[in-house]
Amino acid sequence: MDQGEFDRHVNHILTHGYTVLTDMLSVEECDKTCSALERLAAERARGGFECLFNKDLVFERIYQLPTYLRLIRHFLGADAILSGMHGSRIEPGSGGGGLHADGELTGYLRPRSQATADRGKRITSHVMSLNTIFCLSEFTQSNGATQVVAGSHEVETLDIPETAVERAKIIDAPKGSTIVFNTNLWHGSSKNESAEFRYALLVPWRRCWQRGEYEMARVVKDDVLERAGEQGPAIFGIDALAPYLERWQWDRDRGKPLSEFAHLHRA
Repeated sequence: MDQGEFDRHVNHILTHGYTVLTDMLSVEECDKTCSALERLAAERARGGFECLFNKDLVFERIYQLPTYLRLIRHFLGADAILSGMHGSRIEPGSGGGGLHADGELTGYLRPRSQATADRGKRITSHVMSLNTIFCLSEFTQSNGATQVVAGSHEVETLDIPETAVERAKIIDAPKGSTIVFNTNLWHGSSKNESAEFRYALLVPWRRCWQRGEYEMARVVKDDVLERAGEQGPAIFGIDALAPYLERWQWDRDRGKPLSEFAHLHRA
Protein backbone atom coordinates (compact mmCIF):
# COMPACT_ATOMS: atom_id res chain seq x y z
CA MET A 1 0.00 0.00 0.00
CA ASP A 2 1.47 3.36 -1.02
CA GLN A 3 1.33 6.47 1.15
CA GLY A 4 -1.57 8.01 -0.76
CA GLU A 5 -3.81 4.98 -0.25
CA PHE A 6 -2.79 4.71 3.39
CA ASP A 7 -3.69 8.37 3.95
CA ARG A 8 -7.11 7.80 2.38
CA HIS A 9 -7.82 5.01 4.88
CA VAL A 10 -6.66 7.22 7.75
CA ASN A 11 -8.89 10.08 6.62
CA HIS A 12 -11.88 7.78 6.19
CA ILE A 13 -11.53 6.60 9.78
CA LEU A 14 -11.19 10.18 11.01
CA THR A 15 -14.18 11.40 9.01
CA HIS A 16 -16.55 8.43 8.89
CA GLY A 17 -15.28 6.33 11.79
CA TYR A 18 -14.31 3.27 9.73
CA THR A 19 -12.54 2.01 6.63
CA VAL A 20 -12.30 -1.25 4.67
CA LEU A 21 -8.93 -2.83 3.87
CA THR A 22 -9.26 -5.29 0.98
CA ASP A 23 -7.18 -8.41 0.32
CA MET A 24 -5.92 -8.83 3.86
CA LEU A 25 -6.48 -12.59 3.67
CA SER A 26 -6.56 -14.85 0.64
CA VAL A 27 -9.62 -16.94 -0.20
CA GLU A 28 -7.68 -20.03 0.86
CA GLU A 29 -6.79 -18.46 4.23
CA CYS A 30 -10.44 -17.51 4.76
CA ASP A 31 -11.60 -21.04 4.01
CA LYS A 32 -9.04 -22.55 6.39
CA THR A 33 -10.08 -20.11 9.11
CA CYS A 34 -13.76 -20.95 8.60
CA SER A 35 -12.92 -24.65 8.91
CA ALA A 36 -11.14 -23.96 12.20
CA LEU A 37 -14.20 -22.08 13.48
CA GLU A 38 -16.45 -24.96 12.50
CA ARG A 39 -14.24 -27.32 14.48
CA LEU A 40 -14.45 -25.03 17.51
CA ALA A 41 -18.19 -24.37 17.20
CA ALA A 42 -19.07 -27.33 19.41
CA GLU A 43 -17.06 -25.72 22.24
CA ARG A 44 -18.53 -22.27 21.76
CA ALA A 45 -20.50 -22.25 25.01
CA ARG A 46 -17.26 -22.92 26.91
CA GLY A 47 -15.13 -20.27 25.22
CA GLY A 48 -14.38 -22.05 21.96
CA PHE A 49 -14.64 -18.79 20.01
CA GLU A 50 -12.51 -16.72 22.44
CA CYS A 51 -8.73 -16.08 22.42
CA LEU A 52 -8.50 -17.87 19.09
CA PHE A 53 -4.77 -17.22 18.68
CA ASN A 54 -4.27 -19.99 21.27
CA LYS A 55 -6.44 -22.52 19.44
CA ASP A 56 -5.16 -22.94 15.89
CA LEU A 57 -2.13 -21.81 13.92
CA VAL A 58 -4.35 -20.27 11.25
CA PHE A 59 -5.43 -17.49 13.63
CA GLU A 60 -1.86 -16.36 14.25
CA ARG A 61 -1.73 -14.89 10.77
CA ILE A 62 -4.04 -12.04 11.82
CA TYR A 63 -1.51 -9.99 13.80
CA GLN A 64 1.29 -10.55 11.27
CA LEU A 65 -0.21 -8.42 8.47
CA PRO A 66 2.07 -5.37 7.92
CA THR A 67 -0.49 -3.00 6.37
CA TYR A 68 -3.07 -3.86 9.01
CA LEU A 69 -0.61 -3.32 11.87
CA ARG A 70 0.59 -0.07 10.35
CA LEU A 71 -2.94 1.35 10.41
CA ILE A 72 -3.61 0.12 13.96
CA ARG A 73 -0.38 1.66 15.24
CA HIS A 74 -0.97 4.93 13.41
CA PHE A 75 -3.93 5.56 15.73
CA LEU A 76 -2.97 3.66 18.90
CA GLY A 77 0.81 3.87 18.99
CA ALA A 78 3.67 1.49 18.24
CA ASP A 79 2.91 -0.43 21.45
CA ALA A 80 -0.79 -1.00 20.69
CA ILE A 81 -2.03 -4.19 22.34
CA LEU A 82 -4.27 -6.91 21.02
CA SER A 83 -7.36 -6.96 23.26
CA GLY A 84 -9.04 -10.15 22.07
CA MET A 85 -9.78 -12.42 19.12
CA HIS A 86 -13.29 -13.80 18.81
CA GLY A 87 -15.10 -15.89 16.25
CA SER A 88 -18.39 -14.83 14.66
CA ARG A 89 -20.68 -17.32 12.96
CA ILE A 90 -24.14 -15.97 12.14
CA GLU A 91 -26.55 -18.63 10.99
CA PRO A 92 -29.38 -18.02 8.52
CA GLY A 93 -32.20 -16.08 10.16
CA SER A 94 -30.00 -14.70 12.95
CA GLY A 95 -28.28 -11.36 13.46
CA GLY A 96 -29.82 -7.93 13.40
CA GLY A 97 -29.60 -7.44 17.15
CA GLY A 98 -29.50 -3.65 17.03
CA LEU A 99 -26.80 -1.00 17.24
CA HIS A 100 -24.20 -0.43 19.94
CA ALA A 101 -20.87 1.25 20.61
CA ASP A 102 -18.08 -0.81 22.18
CA GLY A 103 -16.84 -0.27 25.71
CA GLU A 104 -19.33 -1.88 28.10
CA LEU A 105 -16.79 -4.38 29.49
CA THR A 106 -13.68 -2.27 29.98
CA GLY A 107 -14.32 1.16 28.49
CA TYR A 108 -16.30 4.33 28.94
CA LEU A 109 -19.67 2.59 28.61
CA ARG A 110 -19.02 0.47 31.69
CA PRO A 111 -21.57 1.90 34.15
CA ARG A 112 -19.26 1.80 37.18
CA SER A 113 -16.56 3.63 35.24
CA GLN A 114 -18.69 6.65 34.40
CA ALA A 115 -17.73 9.52 36.68
CA THR A 116 -20.05 12.36 37.63
CA ALA A 117 -17.49 14.83 36.27
CA ASP A 118 -17.76 13.20 32.82
CA ARG A 119 -21.23 14.75 32.50
CA GLY A 120 -22.45 11.86 30.38
CA LYS A 121 -19.81 12.39 27.69
CA ARG A 122 -17.25 10.08 26.15
CA ILE A 123 -13.79 10.83 24.74
CA THR A 124 -13.98 11.80 21.07
CA SER A 125 -10.88 13.97 20.67
CA HIS A 126 -8.61 10.93 20.25
CA VAL A 127 -9.01 7.36 19.01
CA MET A 128 -8.80 5.38 22.24
CA SER A 129 -9.30 1.91 20.75
CA LEU A 130 -10.13 0.20 17.47
CA ASN A 131 -12.15 -2.85 16.58
CA THR A 132 -11.53 -4.85 13.44
CA ILE A 133 -13.66 -7.39 11.61
CA PHE A 134 -12.03 -9.90 9.26
CA CYS A 135 -14.59 -10.88 6.63
CA LEU A 136 -14.11 -14.62 6.20
CA SER A 137 -17.30 -14.62 4.11
CA GLU A 138 -18.21 -11.98 1.60
CA PHE A 139 -20.19 -9.28 3.41
CA THR A 140 -23.38 -8.45 1.51
CA GLN A 141 -26.64 -6.59 2.06
CA SER A 142 -28.44 -9.80 3.00
CA ASN A 143 -26.10 -12.15 4.91
CA GLY A 144 -25.63 -10.55 8.32
CA ALA A 145 -22.86 -8.11 7.40
CA THR A 146 -21.91 -5.28 9.76
CA GLN A 147 -23.92 -2.07 9.62
CA VAL A 148 -22.48 1.25 10.78
CA VAL A 149 -23.66 4.79 11.44
CA ALA A 150 -21.03 6.85 9.67
CA GLY A 151 -19.80 9.81 11.69
CA SER A 152 -21.38 8.62 14.95
CA HIS A 153 -17.91 8.20 16.49
CA GLU A 154 -17.87 11.98 16.95
CA VAL A 155 -21.05 12.08 19.04
CA GLU A 156 -20.02 12.89 22.63
CA THR A 157 -23.08 11.60 24.46
CA LEU A 158 -23.31 8.01 25.68
CA ASP A 159 -26.82 7.46 24.34
CA ILE A 160 -27.45 6.23 20.84
CA PRO A 161 -27.94 9.15 18.42
CA GLU A 162 -31.62 9.84 17.65
CA THR A 163 -31.32 9.14 13.91
CA ALA A 164 -28.86 6.25 14.17
CA VAL A 165 -31.25 3.50 13.09
CA GLU A 166 -32.37 5.45 10.02
CA ARG A 167 -28.79 6.32 9.07
CA ALA A 168 -27.28 2.85 9.54
CA LYS A 169 -25.75 1.42 6.36
CA ILE A 170 -24.65 -2.15 5.73
CA ILE A 171 -21.02 -2.47 4.61
CA ASP A 172 -20.41 -4.52 1.47
CA ALA A 173 -16.94 -6.07 1.64
CA PRO A 174 -15.20 -8.80 -0.37
CA LYS A 175 -14.12 -12.02 1.27
CA GLY A 176 -10.71 -11.48 2.85
CA SER A 177 -11.33 -7.81 3.66
CA THR A 178 -10.94 -6.19 7.06
CA ILE A 179 -13.23 -3.50 8.46
CA VAL A 180 -11.34 -1.21 10.85
CA PHE A 181 -13.39 1.15 13.00
CA ASN A 182 -13.23 3.50 15.96
CA THR A 183 -14.92 1.78 18.91
CA ASN A 184 -16.97 4.96 19.43
CA LEU A 185 -18.78 4.18 16.17
CA TRP A 186 -22.33 2.90 16.55
CA HIS A 187 -22.58 -0.41 14.70
CA GLY A 188 -24.07 -3.91 14.78
CA SER A 189 -24.74 -6.98 12.69
CA SER A 190 -27.57 -6.98 10.21
CA LYS A 191 -29.91 -9.95 9.80
CA ASN A 192 -28.65 -12.92 7.85
CA GLU A 193 -31.39 -13.48 5.28
CA SER A 194 -29.28 -15.82 3.18
CA ALA A 195 -29.15 -19.61 3.26
CA GLU A 196 -25.49 -19.72 4.36
CA PHE A 197 -23.54 -19.06 7.56
CA ARG A 198 -21.70 -15.72 7.71
CA TYR A 199 -18.20 -16.04 9.19
CA ALA A 200 -15.89 -13.38 10.62
CA LEU A 201 -13.21 -12.72 13.19
CA LEU A 202 -13.60 -9.86 15.68
CA VAL A 203 -10.21 -8.49 16.68
CA PRO A 204 -10.14 -5.43 19.02
CA TRP A 205 -7.04 -3.36 19.85
CA ARG A 206 -6.32 -0.82 22.58
CA ARG A 207 -3.60 1.52 23.78
CA CYS A 208 -1.03 -0.20 25.96
CA TRP A 209 -2.08 1.66 29.12
CA GLN A 210 -5.76 0.78 28.85
CA ARG A 211 -7.43 -2.18 30.44
CA GLY A 212 -8.28 -4.86 27.89
CA GLU A 213 -10.84 -7.62 27.68
CA TYR A 214 -8.15 -10.07 28.84
CA GLU A 215 -4.71 -9.81 30.44
CA MET A 216 -3.12 -10.93 27.19
CA ALA A 217 0.36 -11.32 28.65
CA ARG A 218 -1.01 -14.04 30.93
CA VAL A 219 -3.48 -15.59 28.48
CA VAL A 220 -1.17 -16.12 25.49
CA LYS A 221 0.52 -19.52 25.36
CA ASP A 222 4.32 -19.60 25.39
CA ASP A 223 4.64 -21.20 21.95
CA VAL A 224 2.20 -18.69 20.43
CA LEU A 225 4.18 -15.79 21.88
CA GLU A 226 7.42 -17.27 20.58
CA ARG A 227 6.04 -17.63 17.04
CA ALA A 228 4.92 -13.99 17.12
CA GLY A 229 8.61 -13.05 16.98
CA GLU A 230 10.11 -9.78 18.08
CA GLN A 231 6.76 -7.99 17.87
CA GLY A 232 5.07 -10.49 20.18
CA PRO A 233 5.88 -8.74 23.49
CA ALA A 234 4.28 -5.51 22.27
CA ILE A 235 1.25 -7.16 20.64
CA PHE A 236 0.47 -9.19 23.76
CA GLY A 237 1.37 -6.46 26.23
CA ILE A 238 4.28 -8.16 27.97
CA ASP A 239 5.99 -4.85 28.71
CA ALA A 240 2.68 -3.27 29.76
CA LEU A 241 2.21 -5.57 32.74
CA ALA A 242 2.09 -3.64 35.99
CA PRO A 243 4.89 -4.76 38.35
CA TYR A 244 3.87 -6.72 41.40
CA LEU A 245 7.32 -6.05 42.90
CA GLU A 246 9.25 -2.83 43.40
CA ARG A 247 10.56 -1.32 40.16
CA TRP A 248 14.21 -2.11 40.88
CA GLN A 249 13.28 -5.80 41.07
CA TRP A 250 11.26 -5.83 37.86
CA ASP A 251 12.18 -6.56 34.22
CA ARG A 252 9.62 -4.50 32.33
CA ASP A 253 10.61 -5.85 28.90
CA ARG A 254 9.90 -9.42 30.02
CA GLY A 255 6.97 -8.61 32.30
CA LYS A 256 8.43 -10.56 35.20
CA PRO A 257 10.96 -10.26 38.04
CA LEU A 258 14.65 -9.79 37.22
CA SER A 259 16.56 -13.05 37.14
CA GLU A 260 17.96 -12.58 40.64
CA PHE A 261 14.40 -12.32 41.94
CA ALA A 262 13.00 -15.21 39.92
CA HIS A 263 12.00 -16.93 43.15
CA LEU A 264 9.35 -14.21 43.56
CA HIS A 265 7.70 -14.99 40.21
CA ARG A 266 3.95 -15.53 40.34
CA ALA A 267 2.55 -18.06 37.89
